[in-house]
Amino acid sequence: MRCEDALFRLWEFLDQELGPDEATAVRSHLTSCPHCNTAYCCDRAFLELLARQRSRCAAPLALRRFLENSQSYIDRY
Repeated sequence: MRCEDALFRLWEFLDQELGPDEATAVRSHLTSCPHCNTAYCCDRAFLELLARQRSRCAAPLALRRFLENSQSYIDRY
């Protein structure tokens, strides 16, 4: 796999959205390519930071109500 291909699929890899063969190919490339592995580590750290922040901060009440109303609308149709 080329770096360009691995980096293109990196977010899907991090989100576990790739099929088994593609995930294996990306994982193999990350193991052997320091440049792409650095990008992977940075992106993974970013996602971990977002996850930690999400648990600390609740969405504003207005946003939560908007989303609830939107879901109710979607459920009706």
